Amino acid sequence: MKFAKLLILLLVPALLLSCSKGKDKIKVAEVGDRVITVADIEKLYAKVNPKFLEGETVDERKLNFLNTLIDKEVMAIKADELGYDKDPSVVAGLKAFKRLGLQGAYLKFEIIDKVKITDEILKQYYDNLGKSLTIKQILTDTPEEGEEVYQLLKDGADFESICIKYSKTPDADTGGKAETITFGRFPADIQDEIFNLPVGGISKPVESPFGYFIIKVLKINQAKHPRPFGEVKEEITPTVQALEENRFMNRRTDELRKNAGVEYYHDNIRIMFEALPPDRPLTSPPARSDETYPLLKFEEPDLDKVLVSYLDKTITIRDLSDMFDRQSFFERPRREYRLGGIKRVLVQLIMNELVEVEMKESGIEKHPELQKILQTKKEEMMVTRMFEEQVQKEVVVTSEEIRNYYEDNAELYKLPEQRRFGVIVTADATTAEEAYTQLVGGMRHSKAAQLFSLEEETRSNGGETQMLIKGNQLELDDVGFDLKEIGDISRPFESSKGWVVLKLVEKSPQRVRSLHEVQNAVR
Repeated sequence: MKFAKLLILLLVPALLLSCSKGKDKIKVAEVGDRVITVADIEKLYAKVNPKFLEGETVDERKLNFLNTLIDKEVMAIKADELGYDKDPSVVAGLKAFKRLGLQGAYLKFEIIDKVKITDEILKQYYDNLGKSLTIKQILTDTPEEGEEVYQLLKDGADFESICIKYSKTPDADTGGKAETITFGRFPADIQDEIFNLPVGGISKPVESPFGYFIIKVLKINQAKHPRPFGEVKEEITPTVQALEENRFMNRRTDELRKNAGVEYYHDNIRIMFEALPPDRPLTSPPARSDETYPLLKFEEPDLDKVLVSYLDKTITIRDLSDMFDRQSFFERPRREYRLGGIKRVLVQLIMNELVEVEMKESGIEKHPELQKILQTKKEEMMVTRMFEEQVQKEVVVTSEEIRNYYEDNAELYKLPEQRRFGVIVTADATTAEEAYTQLVGGMRHSKAAQLFSLEEETRSNGGETQMLIKGNQLELDDVGFDLKEIGDISRPFESSKGWVVLKLVEKSPQRVRSLHEVQNAVR
C-alpha cells in the first residue's frame, strides 16, 4: 500500500498532462498485479460530481480520487483472499447480473453494432417528419380476428359498421373516433405500415401492446420543413438510429420465435383475461397482507390449458396464475390492456429464454469487454459483502449521534414540492381543445388519454406521471406548477411532443422529512 502511494506522488504531473496520447500506457499506481493508468483516472474522474471529492484544487481532488481507487483495488484483493467470491449472496447476485449483462452485451455486439445509418435513411425520415394522418381504427384481440376484419374491409364492408361489431376500443359503439397521429411517435414497423398508406387506405393488422389495430387513413397532412435537411441531420440521427435498431431487433426476434415454433392459444389467453380482477389505480397498490391467494379463480379443467408452446415446452394457465401471485402489483397484466397484456408477459418469458440460448451459442460470454464488466461487478459485490460483515457490524452508532447529525444537517433531508399530473398529448390544437372540453365536462382522465393521446406510453399508463418535482419534466413546469387545486385542468399548450393538456392529480408540499423517515440513511 505504501509503495502504491509512492507511485501516486511521483506521477501526479502525468495525471494532469493535456496530451491524450499514450495515457492508457502511463502507470499511475500498481496494486498487486493491478495497474491504474492515466486514462483510467481521466475516464472515471469525468463521471464523478466534484462536490463529492475532497480537496480545494483539481490536483488535490484527483489525488484523493486516485487514493479512493487504490483503496477499492486493495479491498477487492482482500475480499477475494477471504473467499467472498463463494458467498451465497454474491453468487446469486452475480448470476442475476450476468444474465442481464449477457443480454445487454448481446444486443450491443450482435444487433446494435450491426445497424448502420446512411444519408438515404436519414433523408427518408426527414421527408416524413412533420407528416400527420387523420385516421380511424379498429382494435381486435387476436391476429385471426384482425385478419378477418381486414378481409371484410378489403371486400368493401363499411368501416364504421365493422368497428361497431368487432372493435374493442372505447369509442367502438359510435363507429370509431377520427383522430390525428404524427410521424415519429410510433415503433418502426407500425410507422412503416401506416404512414405509407394513401387516403382511404386500410392497414393490415398491426400488433400493439393492446392487440391488433386496423387503421383507415381519412386525410394526409403533408410534412412542413421549416429547417433544411443539413441543419437537422445531426439532431435526428439518434432517433433514426433507435428506429433502425428497433426494426432490426424485431426481425431478429421474429426469427427466433419462428425457429422455436412459438404458437399462442388465444382462446385460452382469453380465459386468463376474463379471470383478471378489475383494475385498481396504479397510485393505490394493495398490501400483500390484504390479498387472498390464489388471486385468480379458474375452473379446475382450465388450469392445465396451454397459453403458448415453443420448442418442447408449454406455459399453462396454472403457470401464469402462480406467477401472477408472485409478481408485484405493478408487474401484473391489467384488464385495460386486454389480451395484449397477458401476451406481453408470455413474450417476455419466452424471449428471455430464447435469447439466453442464442447468446450461449454465440460465445458472447467470452467477449473481453463483457468479461471485464462481470469481473468489476463481482468485485463490487464481494467488497460490499465484506464491508457489511467486517465493518458495518463492528460500528455502533448511538441514537444521540443520529439525532444530532439529523438536526445539524436538516437541509439535506428537505423534500421539494411534488406533483402528479394526468397528461394528454395530441398532434394538433383542435384535438387538444376537444380533450380539454371532455375533461372539464367530467370525463375520466384515463379514458380521455385513451381517446385523444397520441403517445403510446401515455395511453398505456392511463396518462398519469410519477410524482414530479420542478425540473423533472421542464416542458410541464410552467403550466403544471401553476395549477392551484387538485382536479384543475390546464388550457392546451404546445410542447416539443405536441399539444398538451394537464390535470393536477396529486400534490405534496415542500417539507423536511422526519427523522423516522430518514433514520437509516442518517445512521
